[in-house]
Amino acid sequence: MSAERVDVAYALVRDAAGGRVLLVRNRDTWSLPGGRREAAETLAEAAVRETKEEAGVIVEAGPVVHVSERMDAAVHDVFTVFRADLLSGEPVAGGHDEDVVEAAWVPVEEASALMPWYRDGVAALLAATGAGYSTTRE
Repeated sequence: MSAERVDVAYALVRDAAGGRVLLVRNRDTWSLPGGRREAAETLAEAAVRETKEEAGVIVEAGPVVHVSERMDAAVHDVFTVFRADLLSGEPVAGGHDEDVVEAAWVPVEEASALMPWYRDGVAALLAATGAGYSTTRE
């Protein structure tokens, strides 16, 4: 029996001044806004939708800056992080995602400490030139 594949997309959004990034808190864990890709949705569309649902802001997805995987016997998670530009809104929790208890701009160094799974930290993600990303629908 093979593990279920789960695609998860995140948005890395920087504030206008550039020193903070948008994070959301689910109970006791902080992360970038994002979540599971829904059927017939691209990864970029999932990152944009989840950011609106979790943090109440509208973003435009840019280049892919990080891809990672987590595997066990039951699930194979693939995590894709898009750098994203803020188009409108101010972070607020309590919208369409009841698991999110807080949405906030967090200084880059603090964000790195809160999310140690990004080996070189959030600053490295922000500095990454990114990889190309495209979608073809038939």
